[in-house]
Amino acid sequence: MAVLEIITAPHPLLELRAREVESHEFGQALDAHVSDMAETMYAAPGVGLAAPQVADPRRILVIDPGEREERGRRFFALVNPKIVERSVDTIPWRETCLSVPDFEVEIQRSRRIRVEWQAPVDGSVQSGWFEDFEAVIVQHELDHLDGTILLDRASRFKRSRYLKKVVKSKQRQRVAVR
Repeated sequence: MAVLEIITAPHPLLELRAREVESHEFGQALDAHVSDMAETMYAAPGVGLAAPQVADPRRILVIDPGEREERGRRFFALVNPKIVERSVDTIPWRETCLSVPDFEVEIQRSRRIRVEWQAPVDGSVQSGWFEDFEAVIVQHELDHLDGTILLDRASRFKRSRYLKKVVKSKQRQRVAVR
């Protein structure tokens, strides 16, 4: 297993819609990649990670919202995930992102979603309900698969201010290296 590099905004790969994982890609290699993604998520530390965040253009995500007293650990690896049902009621959530460090935005998300996905090893179809924090994580990671990042959900002013800060920081790093 390996910790992969997480790319950050404004990287152009984060703006692209991820492609479906094809049937011939399922198996041990995909499962190993998913394990690397999980290790990367835990090392970051984070609660979710989408493949585009590690420069993989496929529809893959991993989540683990942490320990829950009544259920224990809830790790999921979702390949080709899609929301097939969602509640009408929403929940406001202050979200952060591993690809947009030091940035936070409040977003309204569906409180409950039913998701279908495929298992990484054999491609078998799975489905399950996610509620509250888990639903927020899945919806956030699905945004990544559609080429939407946290900055896209912020006001134009807040987005512009953040990107200027990032550019300025990179310029300072270049000067320091010389």
